[in-house]
This record gives sequence, structure tokens and C-alpha cells, in this order.
Amino acid sequence: MPTPTRRGAVVVGAGLLLAVAGALLESPPLVFAGVALVALVVAVVLSLLVRGVDVVVGRRFTPSRGVAGWSAVETLTVTPRSGRPQQAALRDEVPWGRARRSAAVPVTLEPGRTSTVTFRHPELSRGRHRVGPLHVELVESFGVARRRVVAPGTAEFVVVPEAVDLGLARESRSLGDGARRQREHSLSGGEDDPITREYRRGDPLRRVHWKATARHGDLMVRQEEQHGLPSARLVLALGSAGWSDSVSASGAASADATGADVARSDAFEWALSVVATLGVEWGHAGSVAVLGTPGGSLVARHDPDATGAWLDALADLQLDDASDSLAPPPAAREPVTAVVSGLTRAELDQLGRSRAAGSTAVALVVSPTLSFTAVGGGAGSSSTEPTAVLSPEAVAASLREAGWRVVEATPTEPVGDAVRRGGLLRG
Repeated sequence: MPTPTRRGAVVVGAGLLLAVAGALLESPPLVFAGVALVALVVAVVLSLLVRGVDVVVGRRFTPSRGVAGWSAVETLTVTPRSGRPQQAALRDEVPWGRARRSAAVPVTLEPGRTSTVTFRHPELSRGRHRVGPLHVELVESFGVARRRVVAPGTAEFVVVPEAVDLGLARESRSLGDGARRQREHSLSGGEDDPITREYRRGDPLRRVHWKATARHGDLMVRQEEQHGLPSARLVLALGSAGWSDSVSASGAASADATGADVARSDAFEWALSVVATLGVEWGHAGSVAVLGTPGGSLVARHDPDATGAWLDALADLQLDDASDSLAPPPAAREPVTAVVSGLTRAELDQLGRSRAAGSTAVALVVSPTLSFTAVGGGAGSSSTEPTAVLSPEAVAASLREAGWRVVEATPTEPVGDAVRRGGLLRG
């Protein structure tokens, strides 16, 4: 609905004063001038009421995939298809914060001519975001009235957790030894013994077995190629109760695909960056990373040729996510790295079953710097309730007793420093 601007309100006020003064002074010219000013604003408002916006909107992000905590630049193009030249202010709707009116960029919209504006979005939050629609504020040439309209069209922008490039996994003896030979073997074969399974999130498309897909009606991938690469296992705790700084957030930036609010935790975001870093580093060494939960559910899988799919899967991950897929059973001598905080007794028992005989096991236990939820069971707690959440200190003590190598950290430590200090890539 068109509304007068501040200038328009001043003009209407001045017109009313002139009309009243002219009536009191019995001066027809003053009355006419006052009525003319008011009529001008009314006419402009009515003209904006029938004036629409028919534009083609395009969006491009740099980088094309955002990184949590970093910034991105959005380049917006607007091309009017009809109408007449008009002044406008453009403001794009973003899910991670309400755009201020002062952030609107003024442009002149001319039919057939493309206008380009840029927006800088700082401190991005992880997730799959919908950017748009575009809010267009039409400003009449006299500047006395404006109308806000919405141009249809949105774009998806994926913000992934930061994967720190350390360059250490290439030197890992347990992961890098023989990786190239095994990988070349897996890429050269596959047709003689096409053992297949259903497609899982993160599988590269090069593994799709089209004949088996046509036979089953579902996307199938080659199973035997999975065994051609050395693998490492990652375990990440997803229960929001175990991350004591988790809070239930609301708003578009904190909603899942169904629109429901989800829990947010800064410590979990830091842990997810550690997981992303380890998966990518192991991929550089030619190894597959399988990410699961303490309960054995499959979260994601990283193939050296599918880093983008790995990061996209982590971008979608939320606390308390449930998965119907089971992680493959642990393989002999497969290194296991767990990234956890508070755990229940049941989760601790399940975590112990994620390692096979002869496998090295290291746990990065994260202690949130701020705690909003009560986590019971200190380092010396004797609680045996299977659903009671133990503190990170108690979890670390229990894992040490079970033979795990434990590294304790806080989210204030840079991810790269924590990985190097803990030797998490040594296997």
C-alpha cells in the first residue's frame, strides 16, 4: 500500500496550514495553494497504487558455497520487463538477520536495462538458506510517496562448516600408505563383480551402477569400490542434551527444512568444523571417512572425489537429527576418532562398540565455554542411570579407562591447533 514519505507528510502538513490560514484570512490564493499541495500528494499516492513491478531477478554468490563464520558477497541483477523509468530502493530478504531499511540500495529501473547491486553478508551461519524474495521500494520522482512491493523469486545458498586446510594427512602412515595403489585398483575395475547397494547421501555419482539402478528402480552404487580405499571412522554426538550450551533458537535462520525450530550450540558448530577438517584431510590422503553417531547411525560419508557432497551433508546436519541408515560395521585396524561432549552411559557403551579389534581410538572431548543446560555427573560421579547425561570431564575419564586416547578442548581454541595438538590425524 503506498504511503507518504517524510517529505510527503511535510508537504501535506504545509498544505493544510496554508488552506486553514487562507480560510481564516479569507485569501483564496492561499486556500488554492494549500489544496494543490495536498492534492499533489494524493495524486502521487494513487499513481503508485496502480503502478506495479515486473522484473527479472538474478542472484550470484561469491563464493558460490559459503563458509560458516565468514562473509559472502551477493550480486543481484534486476531487469524490468515493462513500465517506465522509476526510482527504487532494493533490499533482499535474508534468513540470518533482518535487513535494515538503511541497507537498501537506490537504483533507477529502466525497462530492458539491467541494474546490478551488491550486498555483503557477514558472519554467515551454517545451513541451507533461502535468500529472497527481493523487496522493491518504489519512490515517486518528487519523493513525496513510496510503495513497497515484493518481486517473486528466491535462491538457495548453502553455508558449510569451515574445513581448515592443514596439509597433515598426506603424511599419515596409517591412512596414506598404499592409498594411491588401492584407489587406482578400485577405479580400474568394477564391471566384473558389480556388488551394489542403495545410494547414500555423499556417494559420488561416478559410483552409480546404471544397470542395477534400472533393475531395482532405485539409485544403486557399486559396493566393491567402497572397499578399494582405506577408511577412517568419525563419530559425532548429535544429542542436544550433551551439548550444554545448546539453546532452542527460533526464526528462519534456525529452522529446519520443515520450518520447525532446532537447537543451536556454538560448541557443536566448532566440533562440526573439526569433523569437516578431518574428513577433508583424510580425503587428501586418499582415504574414505565414514561419519556416524555413537548409536551407530550413518550421518555422512566422504569420498576423496566428493568433498562438495561431504560439506553439503554437514551443512544440513542439525542437533537431534535422526537417521534410518546404519553405518557399516567397524573394520579391523580402522582408526576411530570421536568428537563428543556430554554423553549418557548408554551412548558411552555404544561408542565403545564403534571400534574394531586392533583399531586405534582417539576422542576429542569438547567442553563448552558457556553452559545453559544442566549436565550432571562430574568427573567423580557415580551415576549409573543410562539416560543421565555425564559431563565432558566424566566422559573423558570413562573413555580413558576404556583405553581411548583422550584430548580435551574448548571451542575457544582454533580448530587447526586442536587437531595438531591432539594428533588427530596420526590414526
